Amino acid sequence: MLGKVSNQFERNIEGSRPRGDLLLKAAMRTEFILVIVLATCASALAADRSADSLSQLSMLCRQAIERAEQLDVNGLIDLGPSTTVVEPLIVEGLAEPLVPGWKTREHSWQLPGSAFMVVEEVRDGPSFQRACIVKLVPSAPALTPQEEASFVAEFLRQRALLIAAGTHEERNPAPIYSTNLGVGPLEWSASGCSIISGLQIETRLGHEPFFRSLSAEQTFCETPHKE
Repeated sequence: MLGKVSNQFERNIEGSRPRGDLLLKAAMRTEFILVIVLATCASALAADRSADSLSQLSMLCRQAIERAEQLDVNGLIDLGPSTTVVEPLIVEGLAEPLVPGWKTREHSWQLPGSAFMVVEEVRDGPSFQRACIVKLVPSAPALTPQEEASFVAEFLRQRALLIAAGTHEERNPAPIYSTNLGVGPLEWSASGCSIISGLQIETRLGHEPFFRSLSAEQTFCETPHKE
């Protein structure tokens, strides 16, 4: 009788081993995924989000748009091109579209070790417009109020220098975010466009986080763009 109990006990142990192995493997797999997630988050948090890096990229954008020149991407990581097509809004009975369609060609780059990326946009449509936008990379967490204050201080410093030089004027966009700052050159660009450079940030509680630093053509450009 004792031998039967002993044998049954051994069989129970043997039968439990595969399930135990599965539980162990599942635990190890979960731990591995957790490590990857934590490493990704740590990498995003450790990426450079300084006002100096933002100022560097914003200046590249502003100079390229104001001078109607190609963006200086020397030292930046090429993230590749993309295209977005918006179809025209057709209303029955109207000879022309209520809202014309357009195509936006984009190309993105990233500053090595930085949480910022640069997106150059060229919009083909009723008006041919070009923009250069600095954004956070998709994996980066939203800005904090402390970072917002740092970026605002640097933007105001740079704007004051441009205005003092007699080449630019204050040109703030509509106050829809917690930060809405702008500056523009007194003269039109080489492409015959009015230009605005701005900083827009949202960090208020209860509002959707938002961030971009941009330089863009505001009006139709009278001369062909340089490709």
